[in-house]
Amino acid sequence: MKKKLYIICNSHLDPIWLWNRSSGKSAWLNTMHSVIRIMDENPDLKFTCSSTALYRFIEEIDLALFKRIAALVKKKRWEIVGGWEVQSDVILSRPQTLIHQALSGKKYIYDRFGVDVKIGYCVDSFGHAAGLPKILQASGFTQYVYMRGGNEPGIFNWQADDGSSVTALHILNSYGTGAGMDFLKTAFFQHLNSPLEHQAMFFGMGDHGGGISRKELAFIREMQKEYDIVFSTLGEYFQAVKDLPLENFSGELGPVFRGCYSNCHEVKRKIARAAGKLLTAERLGVKADELSESWQELCFHHFHDILPGTSIRDAFEKDIFPGIGSVENRAVSLIDRQLFRRTAQLDTIYMKEGGIYCWNPHPFANKNIVCLEGFGDPNRNGANFNALRDDSGNELPLQILPATTGYGPCGVVWGRLTAVVDLPPMGEKHFAYVVSERVFPNVGFQRTGKLLKKLSLEVFFDDSRTWGFGLTRFDARLGKMELIGVREYADGPVCSILRAVYRYGNSELRIDLYDYAGISEIGVKIRLDWLEANCCLKLAWDHALSRPEFFTGSSAAAVCRMGKEAYNWEACEWLDGKIVEKLPDCDEYSMIDWCAVKSGEKIAAFFAPDLHSCDYSGNRMRLTLNRPVYYADHAPFTTCDESGRMDMGVSERRLWIAEYDNVPLAELPHYAEARLLNGETREITAHEASGEKVDSAFQLEIPWKQISILEMRFNEEGQSEIYLYNNGEEISIDLAQTRKIVIPAHALKKIVW
Repeated sequence: MKKKLYIICNSHLDPIWLWNRSSGKSAWLNTMHSVIRIMDENPDLKFTCSSTALYRFIEEIDLALFKRIAALVKKKRWEIVGGWEVQSDVILSRPQTLIHQALSGKKYIYDRFGVDVKIGYCVDSFGHAAGLPKILQASGFTQYVYMRGGNEPGIFNWQADDGSSVTALHILNSYGTGAGMDFLKTAFFQHLNSPLEHQAMFFGMGDHGGGISRKELAFIREMQKEYDIVFSTLGEYFQAVKDLPLENFSGELGPVFRGCYSNCHEVKRKIARAAGKLLTAERLGVKADELSESWQELCFHHFHDILPGTSIRDAFEKDIFPGIGSVENRAVSLIDRQLFRRTAQLDTIYMKEGGIYCWNPHPFANKNIVCLEGFGDPNRNGANFNALRDDSGNELPLQILPATTGYGPCGVVWGRLTAVVDLPPMGEKHFAYVVSERVFPNVGFQRTGKLLKKLSLEVFFDDSRTWGFGLTRFDARLGKMELIGVREYADGPVCSILRAVYRYGNSELRIDLYDYAGISEIGVKIRLDWLEANCCLKLAWDHALSRPEFFTGSSAAAVCRMGKEAYNWEACEWLDGKIVEKLPDCDEYSMIDWCAVKSGEKIAAFFAPDLHSCDYSGNRMRLTLNRPVYYADHAPFTTCDESGRMDMGVSERRLWIAEYDNVPLAELPHYAEARLLNGETREITAHEASGEKVDSAFQLEIPWKQISILEMRFNEEGQSEIYLYNNGEEISIDLAQTRKIVIPAHALKKIVW
């Protein structure tokens, strides 16, 4: 078969990176105008372009340009691919956000252009999650185009663990040719010399380059005289190769640039928090149209140079953080509206001195942690509140923890009113603050004291810069933080707090371990005052499990990072005067929500909403807490220290540590979800029920721990739309007592009714 080269004209446009958002939009406009001028001059030229956010912007500010693009789309000379708001990160992003990328992006493209986008397109993400094929398939995609991966074949069938698959195109050289004529010529002959007979070569200037270079186009024209070269769309290319026998490939594509999994913790924290609030608002019954702009904005901020923390400081401070903040602010306002509408229906006359309302966002019974700043004795009765009492007279303990400020309004006791409340599936409870005569036993420090002895803080040399160039694992150990003090900070019937203080160089770290009554996991709050450069800080846990396997949560999948085959009884070493088994090490890997080791029926796990990097070494599971690198410091270019370093000074990390017996790995996402998405609590006062109709919220109970709710919303048609992910083997469930459904093993299933 004669070699044929399909030229895919495109322009990789980063809306934010080494520039701010408005500069990125200016580049969008310039590129679109430039491309259309050149297409007018070259009737055989075709152009491929992703990112729904780009088309939204063009429609808003230049309707004439938008209509030119629409006309070219109709003539099949302009191809819209991707179907997402932006080319998202797809290694750290939760499945809920990737689902919304398509829900939001594909609908707009179909409404405006009549195009049902089938080709997923994400050419610059730093790795691609193992579960992504099932998300793509559930979103209506049949192909996926990417660049940064491993040694996968040029075109292949990419499968997830449930059998879902897409045809994947691994870009051979680059998604563009903007590095000059020498680069273009090298790329051209690299494609011609590769074994695949039908080659897709990506051609065009990216970012502020204007799309297509006339000089480079002239070179392609010359090559057309000698070689079989056509200007093509990706759709035409996939049609040409549809009958080729394709190799099957499963698992994660990558990893690439592992440093991005742990730098710029602040953006990861803000995004995780905003996403949690949007999901809560949906479950409270907020309609899709009220949240659509917020989801668009949040999806935009999952762009592959935002969530991984690789943009400049100015972009973070002036564009990214305000944008994410607007999402959280809108979501919290809608949550408040829904909750206060619900509380207005309650008869709370029994609350003589006020109380609280609690709502559970989960479709399973859960323990909600209440923690509100408030008065201990607002009416100066001489005794602080010590219990919560429901309208039937049942009491549970209330504890006043020290406030986040040393000042109390009006000189009255002020603190964090703390309780653990059992809530029904997606249900509510309300309680009055009271002074009770009951005596509740204190929690004590037995569990936290035992755990603290297993924890250490390890420091490693790190000069791999922002992206982590060349980084496979952190193994140049500089030392450990020194434990300089342990204090029993607080103890009561709701929780105890054991505080440990560590020091390394000029830096100090404080760990508070929270043991809550009735909750099996231990809460961890870390206060960092970090002043060291060129290093990485890890929290290591000597869990003492024998020969465990190491797993991480991923997007709609669990990935085994170190299996039983890693152990070798014949590999021994001399340690502490005796021969012991040489334990395997595991590289630095990404994680979403959890990482865990499993040995027999025992599991040890970290749960964290915004820490995405971990490894395993010396029989210790290690969570990466901090990488204080310069902003957008890209090898091999000269380091610029003008903007300073990320994650220096005072910051916080919050996570959970769990130890389980007889818990299947398939149930671990359930336990992580229960802790990482807390219920909502609002203070309320005494009043009679208003009698007004309350907006409906989801009322759904799914008792099986291996089923995760990825998305639950009332869509634009007012239907209930739910995405269920089965973490384990095939299962049959009764959904809301109205219908029975079967979910295959490890599958993602969309249900609408």
